Amino acid sequence: MDYEKVYKILKSIPKGKVTTYKAIAAKLGISPRFVGYILSKNEHPGRYPCYKVVRSDGYIGGYTVYGKNNTKTRNIKRYKLLMDKIKLHGYKVDKAFIIKEL
Repeated sequence: MDYEKVYKILKSIPKGKVTTYKAIAAKLGISPRFVGYILSKNEHPGRYPCYKVVRSDGYIGGYTVYGKNNTKTRNIKRYKLLMDKIKLHGYKVDKAFIIKEL
């Protein structure tokens, strides 16, 4: 049941914005780590844009693609954020682009 709720939130994140694992967790009353776990199991990243979820300190965090989470997949996440016009400082999202409360 938490999976569908998390995926629904993903679809509600506006273009040009991101949110945090912590914000999603607070909204649903679950652990931020569980949010990360759910996102790592996302089989439809085109439909449910899990790349739009970052750590609460602004760093982009990991990105699981086809069961892999490594430097290459993290760079894919970074690229997707840049294509959404999210301002980054290295691997950290500018705080103006982060939705901290849902």
